[in-house]
Amino acid sequence: MKARHIFTIIFLLWTGIATASTGVAFSRLDSLISDHNSNIARKEKSISSIKSKLNGNISLEKEYEINTELYLAYVEFQNDSAQKYMRRNIEIAKKLGDSDKNTESTLNLMHLLTKAYLLDEVSSMAESIDTTRLSQSQKLDLYKILSDTYLFKLEFHKGSVYEKQYQQMLTTFRSRIAGLAPEGSERQLLYHANYLNDTGKTAEAIDLLEKMLANYHSGERTFSVITSSLAFYYSKLGKRDKQKELLALSAASDLEGCIMENSALRQLADLLFDEGDIDRAYQYINISVADANFYGTRLRNVQASQLVPRIIKAYQEKQEKNYRNMRNLIIALSVLAALLVAGVIALTMLYKRYRRLSESRKRINDKLEITNEQLRERDKIKEQYLGRFLTFSSSLIDKNEKQRKAMNRLAMEDKLKELKSQLKSPHFDYENATLFYQNFDSAFLNIYPNFIEEVNNLLAPDDPIETKEHQLTRELRILALIRLGITDNKEIASILRASIATIYTYRSRLKARAINKDTFEDDIKRIQALS
Repeated sequence: MKARHIFTIIFLLWTGIATASTGVAFSRLDSLISDHNSNIARKEKSISSIKSKLNGNISLEKEYEINTELYLAYVEFQNDSAQKYMRRNIEIAKKLGDSDKNTESTLNLMHLLTKAYLLDEVSSMAESIDTTRLSQSQKLDLYKILSDTYLFKLEFHKGSVYEKQYQQMLTTFRSRIAGLAPEGSERQLLYHANYLNDTGKTAEAIDLLEKMLANYHSGERTFSVITSSLAFYYSKLGKRDKQKELLALSAASDLEGCIMENSALRQLADLLFDEGDIDRAYQYINISVADANFYGTRLRNVQASQLVPRIIKAYQEKQEKNYRNMRNLIIALSVLAALLVAGVIALTMLYKRYRRLSESRKRINDKLEITNEQLRERDKIKEQYLGRFLTFSSSLIDKNEKQRKAMNRLAMEDKLKELKSQLKSPHFDYENATLFYQNFDSAFLNIYPNFIEEVNNLLAPDDPIETKEHQLTRELRILALIRLGITDNKEIASILRASIATIYTYRSRLKARAINKDTFEDDIKRIQALS
């Protein structure tokens, strides 16, 4: 085999593995998005448990300790609440006359103000700190705050005349941190990687962070930081697929750990928008904006606001295109309906002509009459389902038109808050999906009235599928689509509005319940329609 052929095979294998890896990362991210509100509720319940410790008569020292615990719970979750407990700790430290506690709480507050992009206040507080009296750990905290300050300034002023100056200051503080932090510590390694990248050694920075990543788990802040940094480094090397995969991992970690101060999901929405994945970009940017508002950070809001109008405009244009396509489909179906009616009329005339034949052909006429009766019945079925589809399609058009007019009216009246609320609401999609499933179930069971009974005959007797009358479960809808010849997991997932992983799981479980597992889906395809 020639060397170039071997290289081609290796390249294709590598590309396939990379694509699969990115798909898994996105699948997990989408799963965590669906559980986002539940995760937030669990986080708030945990925080309430800590707050309960403040009840009763406790000492100032104990209150300081509990406030610090609440700060750690809130620091990446809700900035205003974290600030509240640090400001109270500064008061307690002053009452106790404890300068070390005062410095510790002041540095924590400065960290929060940096996240909230209140940089002038941070600079003022930094000037009042006597660095000669700081411990090594406190110096590291101060340098990290100042490093973050210049990082956020750099992000906010990208492309301005200040960019070079802020980049130089950022590199300076990262170098100081890497030099001051204990050798091999998390902070030293992270900032050394940043310094390597800043000085043009991006490949070395990637190698360092990928080794570090093995020591952390999704849901931890450090895991989110490392994967986000790696995504940026890979983007500098032009490896876009790897960048997307790592951003998906970082965003998933943020969601899993309820880290509301995040940027990975916003960056991912930007990438997907550029690639034309409007629906996903729209979903991700909405969540990113909601998280930024929840946390309370001006920088993330400003960054997201630069994307939101572009994505919303593209999303509306896509909806308009879908509306036009639906209208064209209705016209085509109307023409088809006219042709079917003409066909029924032609068959009826043919039937009348055959009735006038001589008695010598009576036996043939009897058979023909049976055949024509079956044709008429099938034509009635076609008309019934065509009418159902036309009604369903018309209903969707009416709903889309009302929704579009309502959103246009809100946009013209500059009611952006109400517009965003409507765009984020799943109610409209839920109604359409419910209507679609009702029509699909009714139509399918009219064609295959014995389908549920036949399916249960193929399953173990002690494990049948239970369902309501004239309504299919998700399992039965998957089998119904297979009976109609739709077997690709991606296509089934698209029709049923589920993830590919969910469809794969359902199919695997159904096969496991079957009497004959090897031929189960082939047996489903052989179920007979209405005769």
